[in-house]
Amino acid sequence: MPEPPFLTVRQVANWLGLKKVDSVLALIHAGQLRAVNVASRPAGRPRWRISPASLDEFLDRRRAVPPEKVPTRRKQVAAKVTEYF
Repeated sequence: MPEPPFLTVRQVANWLGLKKVDSVLALIHAGQLRAVNVASRPAGRPRWRISPASLDEFLDRRRAVPPEKVPTRRKQVAAKVTEYF
């Protein structure tokens, strides 16, 4: 069976393991997750649909990346030199 071209808010919530669809709606309203309103009237109740590509972009941005290892600089120790005049 082919993958649907767009996912509903409930499908995304279930896929992410979220109990509430409000969490996905909050991500959409915050602009973190791109979605399309497919409602017949734009002024009415929104019917959001999320493309798999938008979901992949969102997940890539939220992916845990190990911190880049910064090379440490060793403290230079002055040579112990005894000077005789």
